[in-house]
Amino acid sequence: MDSVRAFSEELESFAADLRRLRLDRGKPSYRELAARAAKSQTGIRLPVSTQSDAFRGDRLPGLDRLMGLVRILHSYDEFGQERPVPPHNSPELEPWRRRWRDLAALDPVRRSPAPESVTAQRAPLPGPAPVSVGRTGFAVAHVLNTCGNNNWCAVFSPDGRILAVSGETEECAVIQLWDPVRGVAIGKLEGGCLAFSLAFSPSGHLLAVGDDGGAVTLWDTETLERAGPPLLGHHSSIGVIAFAADGRTLVTADDEIVHRWDTATGELAGSPLIGEVKTMLCRSDGSILAALRTRHTLRLWDLATSASIGKPLIETLPETIGAAFSADGALLATTVREETLLWDTATGTVACRLPEAAGRGDTMAFSLDGRLLATMSDHGTVRLWDPSTATLLGPPLAGHKGPFDRLAMSPDGRMLAVCGEADTLVVYHDEPYAAPSPSLPLAARALDSALRQRQAVALPPLAAESGVALRRLAFSPDGGRLLVRTEHRMILVLDPAARVPLPETLLLPPGSAPWALDFPAGGGPAVLWTPARTPGRPVSLVESVAFCAAAWQVAMIGAEGRVLIGNTADGRTVAAHVPPWVSDVFALAAAPDGSLLAAVMGGLVVLWDPATPERPARELDAHRTTVTAVAFSRDGRLLATGDADGTVLLWDTTAPRSPGRHLSGHSGPVYDLAFSPQGHLLAGAGADGTVQLWDPATGEPATDLPLTGHTGAVRGVAFSPDASLLAASGDDGTLRCWLLPGPRTPTARPR
Repeated sequence: MDSVRAFSEELESFAADLRRLRLDRGKPSYRELAARAAKSQTGIRLPVSTQSDAFRGDRLPGLDRLMGLVRILHSYDEFGQERPVPPHNSPELEPWRRRWRDLAALDPVRRSPAPESVTAQRAPLPGPAPVSVGRTGFAVAHVLNTCGNNNWCAVFSPDGRILAVSGETEECAVIQLWDPVRGVAIGKLEGGCLAFSLAFSPSGHLLAVGDDGGAVTLWDTETLERAGPPLLGHHSSIGVIAFAADGRTLVTADDEIVHRWDTATGELAGSPLIGEVKTMLCRSDGSILAALRTRHTLRLWDLATSASIGKPLIETLPETIGAAFSADGALLATTVREETLLWDTATGTVACRLPEAAGRGDTMAFSLDGRLLATMSDHGTVRLWDPSTATLLGPPLAGHKGPFDRLAMSPDGRMLAVCGEADTLVVYHDEPYAAPSPSLPLAARALDSALRQRQAVALPPLAAESGVALRRLAFSPDGGRLLVRTEHRMILVLDPAARVPLPETLLLPPGSAPWALDFPAGGGPAVLWTPARTPGRPVSLVESVAFCAAAWQVAMIGAEGRVLIGNTADGRTVAAHVPPWVSDVFALAAAPDGSLLAAVMGGLVVLWDPATPERPARELDAHRTTVTAVAFSRDGRLLATGDADGTVLLWDTTAPRSPGRHLSGHSGPVYDLAFSPQGHLLAGAGADGTVQLWDPATGEPATDLPLTGHTGAVRGVAFSPDASLLAASGDDGTLRCWLLPGPRTPTARPR
């Protein structure tokens, strides 16, 4: 347990240093970092999930991803202004590389005793938990009938949504594109020579095809049209092809020569390299790693610099050799003389030996995280391995029979495609995709797909009568009713599932206050709540009333902006529990357990414990303009505040001296804030007509784009009790709802 604790502490320290670097560079948002990487023309990709894992210390990212993140952070100066991205060999990056290697070596989960055949132990592989380690979840998902009777190679697109297969019929060569998830054909690319190598660009928009005549053709995967004239420079069949991380440079190799191309101009980029490339990997840091056969030796080369790396791995090579890199380049798998070895590319030494040899190079494939290796023997047997221990994972895959001798793995390691001298293509899924029943309407199937992809799905809006503007809203405790307050002192009640109004509309008489409703504990329609009423389950529809459900208390703004605290069990008001200096209050919020109250006083937010008002309160004074919205999370540990210029700050109520985290998104006044019941989302309603969603754990947007549809200011937001529905009300008189995917299962962290 000491080693686990040591790794956890070092990982947290590492994440803290990353966060400090981000602060030193102007604290760019996750979205800004991803956009900066995309436009940097370095090929670096920084998904929000990767950044979140790195900055929070949830897990150690892969070395390539980490260095990409560090390079992009270093592309900002101390004032947050952009500057050139440092090259991958910049001296300022080396400390981060060393730090990563030291940390990876501490990980007790990744370390394991070396097999007897190991001559040198490589550093443990980075990345998330193994996809299939410890279980055999692969099963046949689709057996696809191809138009060719011999399928030479297959490759998945970077997002795993397209599977390209090169084959031949009796009349011509053809490349078929498939949806490997649903098992349906997308289209065909015809008119070229037989292709022995395929590669998608990093974006997936281009497919490069290397044929047996030495030509390279680029295809647009959306239009299925050629993207320019063929690239001519080889005189024999192209066996290896790969895009560089920038998406513009293409590297192609035949049996004797290696060319680099600028796909934008169709011209050669640099001098050719002499040698036979057995396998190639274009890494996100700009380097191009190759296993190059020169004469009778096997060497590692960086094709970007045309320089060899270290000593030869193998001094005397036979004619037949298979090779494949792991996605991060940390491992090279080779099959020579019926022996499959895994090499540590950093040291040039053997890390481990597989008990059973694989076949040729196109019969080995690593998953993107490097935790899974699939091999196919010369007899067509597919086996799955844990490459860190050379351990076999379950029995062989037995869903294919016949002359299959080539395989491909999707980047996420959850799909395998097997092909060969047959007119069928077999696709395995790890946890096979349970598609909606074909008998369901298309809309239901589309909805299922969108929620699986964790998208918010907009429902048609509901309009109030005569276009009356809508203000705050709330769900009933059981989720069966949605309450909406209008600008004309009316409370509308709707059924959020049936999306119809209910005959419970309430009109507040003049002078009545506060604006709150009560739901009797025994059920029945909602009724107006008053301080003298013994409540069941009350909810507030105004900024001036806040209920502490667990403490049977209610806080209200009374005359002259004073705060009154009442006991909801008997209606008594106990104003003495309020510090005398709390006055001119605009809005209130209460922690559900009653331990804290938050009062908005202009640009200041004051926190105090109503049970001990004599103790000094915490003052939150980071806002530069009037605070217009305030909300507690369900557990009371987080407080969100929003102001008139669109600034939203997230405060940790358990850390008195911690500053508020800035949440970007709104460009105008923030009118309402709400946490989801599970605490995994924070929603903001703004005068800019948008609803913003954030992940409170990271402070970053939870959706790629804000939720839109309102033609005026959005005044209120509310989550249903199960967080499956988000409702928003606006000045345009419409109520808009979005279906939401459930919270992600949290990743286990070492303790």
